[in-house]
Amino acid sequence: MSSPTAADLLAYEGRLLTARSVEEIEFLLVNEPFSLLPYEQAFLWKPDVLGRPALAAASGLAEVDANSPFALWFSRAVEFATGVASQSPVRYLMAADFPPALNDGAEWIAHFTLVVLLKAPGGEALGGLWFGRSTPFQEQELALAGWLGQQSEFVLWAWRREQMALKKRIAALAPLRWRALSKTRKTLLLGLLALALIFPVRLSVLAPAEVAPLKPIPVTASIDGVVARILVAPNQSVRAGVPLVEMEDTATRNRLLVAQKTLDVARADLVRAAGKAFAEDASKSELQLLDSRVRERTAEVAYLTELLARLKLNAPASGIALFADADEWRGKPVQIGERIMTVADPADVALTIYVSPDDAIALDLGAQVKVYLNISPLASFDATVIQASYETGMSPEGHPAYVVKAALAAGEAPPRLGLKGTAKIYAQRVPLVYYLLRKPLRSLRHAVGI
Repeated sequence: MSSPTAADLLAYEGRLLTARSVEEIEFLLVNEPFSLLPYEQAFLWKPDVLGRPALAAASGLAEVDANSPFALWFSRAVEFATGVASQSPVRYLMAADFPPALNDGAEWIAHFTLVVLLKAPGGEALGGLWFGRSTPFQEQELALAGWLGQQSEFVLWAWRREQMALKKRIAALAPLRWRALSKTRKTLLLGLLALALIFPVRLSVLAPAEVAPLKPIPVTASIDGVVARILVAPNQSVRAGVPLVEMEDTATRNRLLVAQKTLDVARADLVRAAGKAFAEDASKSELQLLDSRVRERTAEVAYLTELLARLKLNAPASGIALFADADEWRGKPVQIGERIMTVADPADVALTIYVSPDDAIALDLGAQVKVYLNISPLASFDATVIQASYETGMSPEGHPAYVVKAALAAGEAPPRLGLKGTAKIYAQRVPLVYYLLRKPLRSLRHAVGI
């Protein structure tokens, strides 16, 4: 690739200067330099609240996970690279230069790496750029990396300074009014604030919920076969013993006809041999064999008759048939035990609530629940927790969740099965300050590991 021209450098600088956010700047710093400095991978890191390097952006990715295995390894690799003695902010490293302590990420180490340290005009560390590829870097490319670092330093420092200035202007509004208050009012306000922070409130969590049967009875395939047709419509009321599903019975019915004919022949042979047994000793010896054959054919006919009866699935109880679409099941092969539909009592319903692990609280039995259905957001239902899973399962959207069952309060009219909404589960009372800071403290612990 030919060396970049002055127009290329000015165009790159212009794109940085016209960026509208820090996120856009970070994306440009790891993707745009490719037109000037060829690389296979590029990363940007920034210091976290404790001054440790944290992965901020990666080439080809819109977002990065700061807790991924690569991000954790990358922080240790940056600590090594920044510790290499050098008078220049650009460090040129080869794969052999990395210590054995970083071998757990050997597949991420490029053959040749350029590390560019970024600093503010006052000397404060802003982070750095990391370029890697499988071919060596040339001298002019090292100089170009230094120029890229200077441009990166300027835009990151400018945006950081703008954000800090805005924060200072916002913070300056409060002290002016605060200083104007008398000492008595200041004490009174601080006391009221302290009382408000320790005021007990109910800890709660919001989670998606749906109306589900309390005691669903599954209708499952009795044998391996093919569904011929569904005899009821979705959500149709059914009585116990009413046929719901017919399995394809052509092969089984033909086998039964053949077995019955074979049984008739075996019985005829037995009767004929029994008639001859009075005159021929040879026929007497065949009686036991023919009798065994008749019993075998009789057992086969009984088995096929029972199998044919099991090809029609009946309702195990009265209720409504819950399934999606009858046409989806027609002609579909099923295995024994596979659920085709569910029969449930529409008056015996419960709420199934899916609580995200990040929002989980103490889900005690008997906890109060307030439910708001999507079809009537102004109305609510009262319920109580009757079951909570100890391990996470999967929500209908495919996310990990604790599955909580809640029963409607006495006197509540049962809503229609299948309705969805939002449930608010209440737990013990806690101080207001804990209620407000619970999630920020959890995020802080995840970020800094303390």
